[in-house]
Amino acid sequence: MNTTTRAILQTVMSSDASLTEPERGFVRRLLDGDFGEPAAPGATAGERLLVTQKRAAEMLSVNRVTIWRMTRDGMLHPVEILPGMLRYPLKEITRLAQAGKPSENLSRGSGTFGAVASAA
Repeated sequence: MNTTTRAILQTVMSSDASLTEPERGFVRRLLDGDFGEPAAPGATAGERLLVTQKRAAEMLSVNRVTIWRMTRDGMLHPVEILPGMLRYPLKEITRLAQAGKPSENLSRGSGTFGAVASAA
């Protein structure tokens, strides 16, 4: 952390009376060089409760646009952290991945892909 950032954080700590105790503790840890996240209730060490749209797409092996569509269609229920900043519950992504079934339309030897393969 550079000296300007350190000075800003120290100023905030000393002048902002609206900071809650958890926020003050977080800033103290930053100033002490502890950049790790404390484990959230219900989470094991290193497990995140919320993931980004990009990470959700990677976990489900789909495109980010697909995640947006799944949200629009009510399959996923993101949490809005800040205006326009969405995070997806990890448990919901995991549940969706485990409940997924292979599509009958894309199974081997059927549909368009099977017809193209057999014609070649």
